[in-house]
Order: sequence, then structure tokens, then C-alpha cells
Amino acid sequence: MRLLSVTTALACAGLVLAQDAAQAPFASPLNAEHEAAIQQGAEKHGYTSDIARLMKIVVSSLYSDKDVWVRELLSNSNDALEKLRLLSLTDPSLLAPAPALNVSVVADAKNNRIIIRDSGIGMTKDQLTSNLGTIARSGTTEFLEALEKGKGDNLLGQFGLGFYSSFLVADRVTVASKANDSPAQYIFESEADAQSFSIAEDPRGNTLGRGTEITLWLKDDAKEYLDNEKLRSLIQRDAEYGASPIYLWTETTTTEVIEPEEKAPEVDEDGEVKVEEDAEDKKEPETREVVTAAWSLVNDRAPLWMRDPKEVLEAEYKEFFTKTFKSEDEPLAWSHFTGDVGSTRFRALVYLPSTLPNDFYSKDYLGLESLKLFVRRVFITSDLGKDYLPKHLNWVKVFIDVDDLPLNVGRDRLQKNKALAQIKKNLVKRILDLFASVSEKDPEKYLELYSKADTALKVGVVEDIKNRDRLIKLLRFDTTASDKPTTLSEVVARRKTGQSQLFFLAGAGQKKEDLLKSPFIERIVARGYEALLLTSPMDEMIVSTVPEIEGLKFQDVAKEGLKFGDEDDEAEEEEELKTRFQPLAEYLKKQLAANVDKVVVSTRLTTSPCLVVAGKQGYSGNMERLIASQNQGGQENFMAAFAKMQKKTLEINPRAPLIEGLLEKVEDLDGDVDSREASDLAETIGVLWHTALVKSGFTIPDPNAYFNQVELLLRRSLGVSETAKAQVDIKARSSIETGPVRPAAASSADAPPSMGDFANWADIKDQLKGVDLEGVDFDTPPSQFKGKHDEL
Repeated sequence: MRLLSVTTALACAGLVLAQDAAQAPFASPLNAEHEAAIQQGAEKHGYTSDIARLMKIVVSSLYSDKDVWVRELLSNSNDALEKLRLLSLTDPSLLAPAPALNVSVVADAKNNRIIIRDSGIGMTKDQLTSNLGTIARSGTTEFLEALEKGKGDNLLGQFGLGFYSSFLVADRVTVASKANDSPAQYIFESEADAQSFSIAEDPRGNTLGRGTEITLWLKDDAKEYLDNEKLRSLIQRDAEYGASPIYLWTETTTTEVIEPEEKAPEVDEDGEVKVEEDAEDKKEPETREVVTAAWSLVNDRAPLWMRDPKEVLEAEYKEFFTKTFKSEDEPLAWSHFTGDVGSTRFRALVYLPSTLPNDFYSKDYLGLESLKLFVRRVFITSDLGKDYLPKHLNWVKVFIDVDDLPLNVGRDRLQKNKALAQIKKNLVKRILDLFASVSEKDPEKYLELYSKADTALKVGVVEDIKNRDRLIKLLRFDTTASDKPTTLSEVVARRKTGQSQLFFLAGAGQKKEDLLKSPFIERIVARGYEALLLTSPMDEMIVSTVPEIEGLKFQDVAKEGLKFGDEDDEAEEEEELKTRFQPLAEYLKKQLAANVDKVVVSTRLTTSPCLVVAGKQGYSGNMERLIASQNQGGQENFMAAFAKMQKKTLEINPRAPLIEGLLEKVEDLDGDVDSREASDLAETIGVLWHTALVKSGFTIPDPNAYFNQVELLLRRSLGVSETAKAQVDIKARSSIETGPVRPAAASSADAPPSMGDFANWADIKDQLKGVDLEGVDFDTPPSQFKGKHDEL
């Protein structure tokens, strides 16, 4: 506890101490004579209906914890001081009546009251009436918004909703206030259950100089707050980070030894000093208790962001986040740093929340309440321009306190301030550094964060060209060779000898397990290569935006152009297979000419008979589905139509028994296209083509035609007639119903009774007999139900 001397307290707090330490340390505290004078000259005003209702709600249900009055009243005092401090930046003369900006609190046990005084902006007589007698306004936020429009002086000193929390602990509240532009000091007074309030000129005169003094006349069940230690603990908890110093009048009791009075030495008859022998039992020294009083600075610690990060506890960082950004969840990681921009310095806190809004891309950082700008510990604004935080980082929470900014200009100029532009670059860098730090120091925590923020980071890769290389390193992907998501650099490091492509298979919305079953990666997995498994809709946009990683070019395994890097080793065998299956390839291309550009012998299949791949510049099945999902209004867009028009490549597996059988059938035809065998083969090829489309991730143009083909093959395999039809006997309904759908009750007596039909609760109970209403209390009329309400 830090105690100030009386002289220092006078200088710091602007207060005059009474001679008696037990007396409240004000020049003229309210007494019975003052109160009589107030009542005699008071103007009576009736509360608006909103305020009367609000006061009842405050006392009965708004606050679940009575201690909240400390936080609310100190917050109001701090607001008043911040408003004055902000205005004084451009007009220092406003500070003259009371230069020291602080809050002082006195627990006056003798008179059963607590007095809170601030040297803030103060209120005039009209402002006392409007601010405390009408519905509460938003306070500092509204003040700043009006200030930006040049109308801030109309909102000075307004209290927020928190003022009415006074009545949680007080039967009566007195508010004395003096504003710089007010000729006199005025007093507002009201009781907890009153329907009116009074305004009067303060009979003590101008005792404040400038500011506001709130006197709480405590209820009998609130006397615990007169205990200085309890009051101190509440102030420390709720107002530790306030920009203004808070002093508590503190009495300290000490024990001191009473020094015995010195006696004149005794002399004998010869004039010599008598020497007394030491007594065997010395008397205990006499003591007394001394009470001293002084101002004690309660919030003597600097705000969290002003302190050395090494001195701040993890719990303090978390608490600051939840309070400042009104979050129920704790942050996942944070960074606390200081930076220099030009001739000014700033301090900042960057938090990575543990959750990410699903609609983050449709909002900006303002809508997500992600930024707070302070100047010299005074809140200024949350709006630094639409794109101050980029879309992909608009959910990251940022707190900035700048030593100096030109506040005497409008917001448009503030947005273009060079220092703020430099701070923005620094913030983006620090945020990305924080991501990288978490990924290196705690991979498990990073994967937890990445599972929620992957889309945001991928949006950044596509949109943020300047930071693209840094963002790419933060991405994680599933692969065929790793149990956990891995970085692109790690995949590159595991490449095979001669490999020049970075393989990937895209399947938006699919699971890793499903993609591992795809025929496109059969040979890749069998030969020990690694392929990325892209399951996010953003992934294919990334590979098209970033064509290569550390020298390896991205290659979609569902498109043409797949190369392993060792094709020369198997060139002779592949050439023989191409020659052998050339007749089948030509026949298939002719039969599927409307859909196929070419038919080739596959180098990527091992067990599947065939698959469909897109051209190098074409759309894969995954991309076709994404494009089709963007259609609006039922009309096909240009890209979707273009995707359907593109011809594809059919790859056949020369080692698959089905393909070998097809080759034999084609060779047996010997060019005959009119035989029954040729017709059956054409149908088989049609089924094979559509099945390959499905297995390759494409959409079948006409599903019904495909199902009919499959049914025909099933009929043949089962020996069922191809033309036989199901025996169906359906009776058609010809009559048409007329009149209303729900006929009216035959009489009002048959209709179920409404609550308005009953005269009292007993009638309702009789009507509900036999109905299963477990848990309903039939002995308590509805008017006596006491539940929680949500009037606010």
C-alpha cells in the first residue's frame, strides 16, 4: 500500500484535509444544515417513465452482483476524466479550475455514506437534469461520435446506465457537480423508490472547482462496503487499468512506545548523585495506539499494456482480453509489443481468439469489434478506415495505444495519417509472426487454431500479394503420406528423386478417407509418392494463384500432364501397350466422340479399368461442382456452361481385365457396326463412360438415361425380358373438394375454450383436469408467478 503525505495528497488530489483525521477529508462535506438548505431551494422534477422503470429493473434484476456499483461508478468517473483530458489536448485552459485529474473515494462510517469524487468534465444544471433524469445514453462512445461531427459539447459528462447501480446499495444518492461553463455548483438528489428527483444550487458553494461528487447513503444491508479493505479490493479488481489515479482515504493504526519523562537526579547529603540499583523486575514500557490518515493510491500499477511483458501473468492477459473485447472464450495466443513509427511510439496487444465467426468474410473488423485505438491511454475510436485490418485478419483482436496523434483533425484526416499507416504494416507483420510462433512452439495448439482459421488464411493467400509467401508457410494440408496436416515445405522435402511436380487431388467437402479411395492416386500411392488431399473449396484457388512451391509445380492428378520423373525407365513397355490397345482407343473415341477429345493408355491407374481426366486448361470434376454451386436463380452461368462444353480425356488401364475384354470384343467385330454384338458393345461402352464419370468426380448429364442403361444390363444378366413392364393398377381420383380446408366448428360450445372464457383460476384448473401437465404448479395463480423477465 502506498501512502501519500498530507501535503502531497493536497497537491495530487486537490482536496483540503480536515484537522481531525477521523473526519471526511473534504473542505465542506454535506451535513444536516446543508441538506435542509437543499430541500428548501430544490426544484422538483418527475422521472420519465423510462427512468422509473429502469431504476426498478436495476434494483430487482439487472445486476446479479451488488459489487458491480463500484465498477460502474468508477467507470463513469473515468469517462468524465477522459473527456476532459481529450478536450484539453486542444484547449489546456480547461484544466485550470482543477489541474490534477484523479478520482478519490472516502468511506465515511460515522455518517454511513461513501463519497466518490472526480475532477472530470463535470455537469451543468441542465445536464444533471437531462443525464440523470432521462434514459441513459452510451457515454464515451456517443461523445466521440458527436465530437467527430463537431457536436461533442452537448454530450459532456453524461452518465451511462451504470449510474443507477448506485441504488443497489444506497437508499439515497446525492450528486454534486460543477462544469467549467456553469456559474454555480448544483446538486441532484433522489431516492431508490422515488418517482421524482430534485435539483438545487449547492449551499456549500464551489467546493469542487470542476468535477462531480457522488454521495451514497448506504442501506442497512450494505454497510460492509464501509470496510476500507473490502472497498480497496473491489477498486483494484474493477478499476486497475483506468487511465486516472484512484485514491482511497485510508486510516492506519500503529502502536508506539510512550517514552517516560526524565526525572531530575537525586543527590545525597554530601551532594553526590544517588545511584539506584537495577530492579529485578523491569516494568513493561507503556504504549499507545496512534491513528494516522492519508490518501492511498489504489491503482498504483500501470495498465497492462504499459508494463513489461515479462511482468504480466498469463491469467492477466486472458482477463484483459475477455473484458476488453467482451468475449466469453479465452484467447488461444497473444503478442504484446512496442513499436516506433516516426517520432512517436505505440504499444499494442494482438490476440488470436479461440473461435472464428463463420461469416467473417461478409463483415469488416468494425462489425466484429476487433480493434480499439487509444491515445495516451484515452480511448479514441474503433474505426480507422474500412480496410485498416484486411479481410483475412479482421477477426484478430487488436489493442493499440499511441503516444501521440493529431486529434485536432477530423476522422478522414486521421485515417490517412502516416503513423497509422505504418502501424498497420507493423500490426500485420506481428500478427503473422504470432501465427508462425505458435506453429513452431506448440504444433498441437496451432492445428486447433488452424482447424478454425484455415479459410481465413487461404483467403489471405489469394488476396494479400505482399504477404503471400509468409501466409503460404502457415497453411496445412492432409496428404497421402502423413497422418497429420503438414506444410507444403515438408511435402517438398519428402519428394522423390527426379520429381518435378507437386501432386494434389481436390475434393471440396469430401473426407480424407474418401479421397484416398480415388482411382486418380492409385499409382501415386503404390509407387510411394505423396499427394496433397485438398478438401476445402478454397484449395484449388490457391494452387491456381500460386503455380509452384520451392521449384515444384502443382499438378492436379485429375488432369492431363501427370509426370513422375522416371518415365524413361518404362518407355519401351508403355509404347508396346499403346500399340496393342490402339484399336480399342480408336473405337472408344469414335463411340464417345460427343464427349471425349482423346482416349489414351493410362500411366496413373493400377486396378481401376478407366477414368476421366480434364485437359490442362480444363475444369476438374471438383471445380465443375464448385462452379455449378454458384448458379443463382436457376439459370446456368457462363462458366458452368463452358465447363459442360469441354471435352475430356478417357484413360484406360491396359492391365485391367475389363479393358482387355473390351479389346477382344472390338477385335472380334472386325469393323462390323450393324450387328447385335456391335449394338450390345455400344451400350456397354455407354455404361462404362458414365460410370467412369461418376468415379472421376464428374456429374452425369442425364442420370435417368444412365440408370436405364444399368437396368438393361441387369435384365440381361438375370434373363429378364428387356421389354417387360411392371403390372400397375392405379385408381385415378376425379372428384374435386370445394369449400374451406378447415371447416368451422359446429357450434361455439364445441370449440376449445380460450383463456378469456374463464373468470378465475379455479375454472382453468377444472378445464385442465386429466391433461398431463407434469411440473405445473396449480396452487399458484399466474399473477403470483415470480420468474425472471427480460424487459430490457
